[in-house]
Amino acid sequence: MTQLIKINNASLQFADGTVAISDTSLQVEQGEFVAIVGPSGCGKSTLLRLASGLISPTSGTVERSASVQYVFQDSTLLPWRTVKKNVALNLELQKIDPAEIERRTNSAIDLVGLSDSANKLPRQLSGGMKMRVSLARSLACEPQLFLFDEPFAALDEFTRERLNLELRTILQTHNSGSLFVTHSIAEAVFLSHRVLIMSPRPGTIARSVDIPFSTDRSQELRYSAEFAEICGDIASSLRGMAHR
Repeated sequence: MTQLIKINNASLQFADGTVAISDTSLQVEQGEFVAIVGPSGCGKSTLLRLASGLISPTSGTVERSASVQYVFQDSTLLPWRTVKKNVALNLELQKIDPAEIERRTNSAIDLVGLSDSANKLPRQLSGGMKMRVSLARSLACEPQLFLFDEPFAALDEFTRERLNLELRTILQTHNSGSLFVTHSIAEAVFLSHRVLIMSPRPGTIARSVDIPFSTDRSQELRYSAEFAEICGDIASSLRGMAHR
């Protein structure tokens, strides 16, 4: 597999002396979905920003060999632009040929199931639909690596689980790599090939858990004994670190 990003022994210390990330290493390969869980304040989102290049480590290195798109918790849609115009925004800013923008935009909107809503404004959409638009906007850029910062955290559980399933299907079609931050252990296990567990601040990767399930996953998986066992194991690791 092609390695898309490799973080080598990275540490980050802020100007006030706070060490957010300490001696952290990870890598993501093409087609691989890697989730990150950990206690609040452990540096999960900071690690994503390091991966994106928005900030640089104090020590260590970040090696990227892929185009990157960042999907935030907030859908960050422009309220005066339609779904289609919001999806096209990044391509317009890159001054891509209009015919190519049209092709990519229509393809991305169709992939997330919003073709019937292409001309709607954000105020006419549900929370789940807005996140689909945000995902389509990133998909239209055709990145090799997605960085997700709790994109479904604000949604109700039913919508979140449905979008988890849709996201897996979409990313399998796209064959991209993904680094996904979440507070939900069940979400991490359902989506991932591997789950990385971060320690409390200063955050580092304390443990990596391989997820044994096949690529083809259904909602019924969440109710299996093996799924519950893996979630319980990760939860136990997090509780153990919290009491150290």
